[in-house]
Amino acid sequence: MKVTGPAIATLITLLPMANAWIFQTCAGRADSTENRGCSQAACGTGTTIDWSNPTWIKYCVLRIYKNSDCTGQIGISTEDWQHTLTQPMAAWDVQGC
Repeated sequence: MKVTGPAIATLITLLPMANAWIFQTCAGRADSTENRGCSQAACGTGTTIDWSNPTWIKYCVLRIYKNSDCTGQIGISTEDWQHTLTQPMAAWDVQGC
């Protein structure tokens, strides 16, 4: 099978996104391979959040908080995690990347 230059260029542009952590909340989607500081996302009880963390960056840690200043931790994960909130979430961050 012959791989062409344009095919390689397309694959290279897709690689960073394929290797990024992704966090989906009621406030939208965020993705990166880097840390993310305290980010507000006011999501109510019963809302589903979804954290995807590729195997090679499992050292990235998602924390969710009940307060908008990233205090009052209510959840933590390094693994892929789809969760329905049992209490309101006001903020989140990703550290350790």
